[in-house]
Amino acid sequence: MYFFRGSGQLSNGNDYFLFIDLHKEEDIKESINYHDEFISERIFQWQTPNSTAPSSERGKNIVFNQDRGIHLHLFIRKYKEIDGKTEPYIYIGKGNTVEYEGEKPITVTMELENEVPASLYTEFTKRV
Repeated sequence: MYFFRGSGQLSNGNDYFLFIDLHKEEDIKESINYHDEFISERIFQWQTPNSTAPSSERGKNIVFNQDRGIHLHLFIRKYKEIDGKTEPYIYIGKGNTVEYEGEKPITVTMELENEVPASLYTEFTKRV
């Protein structure tokens, strides 16, 4: 069992666990203000940490995850905190890289293995 605070990524063998905050704090440094967002109920865009290049082993495992047998598990939350309380991550399943560009960070477009339910998609994408 893993317990994890903050966004980022962990790996265990062929399983990569991606912990993603959709909305960053307003005072966050631009260098770590990643552009992570749902494109549709089935497509998600994620940016790797700034230290990840496509030529590194970790980068190759992410951008060629299917060919390399790597499972990308996505845990997402809309906000880190609401009213001073830390929000939990929601596991939305596995994704597979279908497109990528750039480096440090790499912008990855993933197709989710399962469509996010409409109500959850709306919750993640609507502006409050």
